[in-house]
Amino acid sequence: MTTLFYVWSTDDRIKSDEPIPNAILFMMRMTLALGLVLVAYLGGYGQQVYSFRQTLKRVREANPTLQLQTLDIAASRSDEITAGLRSNPILNNQTLLQLSSKHLPADAGYLSRQNRQFWLQLTKEFDLYGKRTRRVAFAQGLTQVSEATLKENTRQVLRDVSLSWLDAWYASVKLDLLQQTQGNLDSLVAVNRVRLRNQVVSSSDLTRTEVFSERNAVLILTARQTYANQLMALQVQLGQTDSVQIDLKDPILSQVQFDSLLNYALEQRSDVQLARSGLEAAQRNVALQRVLAKPSNELGTIWNPQNAVPYVGVFLTFELPVFSRNQGEIQKSKILQQQAQDQRTFLEKRISVELRTAINTFRNHQRSIQRFEQLLRQSDQVLNSVRYSYVKGATTLVDYLEAQRAWYETRQSYFDALYDYRKSFVDVLYTSGLISEW
Repeated sequence: MTTLFYVWSTDDRIKSDEPIPNAILFMMRMTLALGLVLVAYLGGYGQQVYSFRQTLKRVREANPTLQLQTLDIAASRSDEITAGLRSNPILNNQTLLQLSSKHLPADAGYLSRQNRQFWLQLTKEFDLYGKRTRRVAFAQGLTQVSEATLKENTRQVLRDVSLSWLDAWYASVKLDLLQQTQGNLDSLVAVNRVRLRNQVVSSSDLTRTEVFSERNAVLILTARQTYANQLMALQVQLGQTDSVQIDLKDPILSQVQFDSLLNYALEQRSDVQLARSGLEAAQRNVALQRVLAKPSNELGTIWNPQNAVPYVGVFLTFELPVFSRNQGEIQKSKILQQQAQDQRTFLEKRISVELRTAINTFRNHQRSIQRFEQLLRQSDQVLNSVRYSYVKGATTLVDYLEAQRAWYETRQSYFDALYDYRKSFVDVLYTSGLISEW
């Protein structure tokens, strides 16, 4: 430190072996403290702390997978433009020349008007049965299907990200539990070292406590890496470039009116909307295929000068529906319509079962959490009592380690139950469809 001060000093009279004045020591300590604060600030700068709701909001706005799927809707809208285009007019030209010289008109060459027949025909297909209207309606139905598909995919992604958020929270509380245990074990090791010097305990007792402490330290390293991995996975799902943190104090749980969830799910759940859109598109496809069975009609005019004599006429065609009447596509469209109807009926029955199961599971975990509150208090009391007795020499190391193990397992079981409790709440949100609006 003296040499470092000599570098900083501008006073040549101060030598490296001279004591540092108190004022300068104070300034150096303050500089070091400010540097540490600045490092900590810069290390946390750019980290967004996400609560559960903020995470879901961010997913809807910036999830890479959902951002890519929005292009499917744009592509479907392009199909609407294609379906609304009218057929182009058709221009047909025919030119005939008479090649026999003996039939040439007097004083006329091969390319003269008197030796040429010219045919100019302009026609256009006319939609007499509303084919274009039904094509547009069907394309719009497919766009609605694409939009409903995106909503359903959003619901699935929101559930996946919700579970990732829960996994990150669970990894954090496991790490915190291990760190609390490490504190207890380190304290025990320190006590046993003192007691070994005082010949109160044997060296095997100290070794045993050191082994437990070291093993727990290894578990902390693994838990810390698991927590970091969970945050990185969440960062990708959120479309975030900077590192993220989660709000560990967020309880996630909120009040939900369970009585109205079934009606909400049957009306608003995204897969119900997808099934409804699919059925509507299938019905529009049936109408389109039926009208496509109607014959095509083409109407136009003809300009036909023949050997310098002008003619004008009308061009009209009618397709005769003798063999092809679009029978296969009509039958296929009816099958798809029936399939869409059956799928919607089955979906409504499945939603009712899924939602009842999710609500019952949530309530069961809720009762379990309430019972754990007393167990946590009891495990604290037992550990404190055994620790005090061990320090006073009134009990053995085995009893202390057993109490420590029971304390750890009780809290681990509690956090497992709390994880299942919160996960069941996510399942309620998911099965009801509320997660899309949460």
